[in-house]
Amino acid sequence: MTLKLAMTCGHYDRAQALINGTVKPDGIDLEVVVTDDPGRDTKVNGREFDIAEFYSGLYIADLHYKSMGYTAIPIFVKRMFRHSYIYINKRSGIRSPADLNSKRIGIQNWMTTTAVWQRGLLEDEYGLDLKSVTWVAQRNRGVGDWKPPAWVKMEFIPGQSQYDLLASGQIAAGMTTETWAPNVHPDIDFLFPNYAELEREYFKRTGFFPIMQTLLIKNSVLEKDPWVAMSMYNAWQQSKKKCYEWLEWQRVHQTSLWYRALWEEEQAVAGPDIYLWGFQKTRPEVAKLLEYCYRQGMTPRNFRPEEMFHPSTLGT
Repeated sequence: MTLKLAMTCGHYDRAQALINGTVKPDGIDLEVVVTDDPGRDTKVNGREFDIAEFYSGLYIADLHYKSMGYTAIPIFVKRMFRHSYIYINKRSGIRSPADLNSKRIGIQNWMTTTAVWQRGLLEDEYGLDLKSVTWVAQRNRGVGDWKPPAWVKMEFIPGQSQYDLLASGQIAAGMTTETWAPNVHPDIDFLFPNYAELEREYFKRTGFFPIMQTLLIKNSVLEKDPWVAMSMYNAWQQSKKKCYEWLEWQRVHQTSLWYRALWEEEQAVAGPDIYLWGFQKTRPEVAKLLEYCYRQGMTPRNFRPEEMFHPSTLGT
């Protein structure tokens, strides 16, 4: 008898075989509900799901509280480089990342995974002093009784668009998940105009393709049927394999100017599995994300990667 479960995720190419039923997880009759705003919550339109794509930063912040009632498996549903999602007001006098010190910088909220990676990147590689910055947050989202650490200078401006604050010069820079350049506003530009070059150098040096969103499974499901963790892990891997086959076919069919060259460049740099899942190969990257969360005051201690995932998946 199969187990009926429901999952929500974004409409990604790597999830397509699960969405259309081409790939079915062993022992599970899976209903997949696609959302246009994946990762924000384990509920969609009031319905709570057994399996959900979720923001990695917020999940890590909950490791101490364990209030969510979900456990992750090492399926990193969404990865993105975020060099190109740091924007500046061109009239603010910022010419290099070092100029961000002591400035007002907009964020969506402190725990946004994008901002976690961006703050870590700027601190580690460009000397940003996080304590010198006034962080202007659009909303305050946390877990348990969490409060921003005392060293964080934080302002909350709910109801005001970060984009409008940046365009008007009320903040000097903004870290976001949105696309505000190029050619969106005459006074808004990239902090890193050469972001494509920098992302390539960063990946070649670190091997990190920053993890944004992770797959979670309800604890009540895993306590009763722990095999679900590996069944879903294997199904997502199969779906990704179907995606890779499609992308290779698209190498000569994609509606694009230079897709073939980009595909071949990625293969040469990253190998055939460009979108890594599983625990063993991604452990250093997971450790770095956990370190950033600890350094930025989101967790009371630096959790080990093994503490983030269901035990049955640690051999992957």
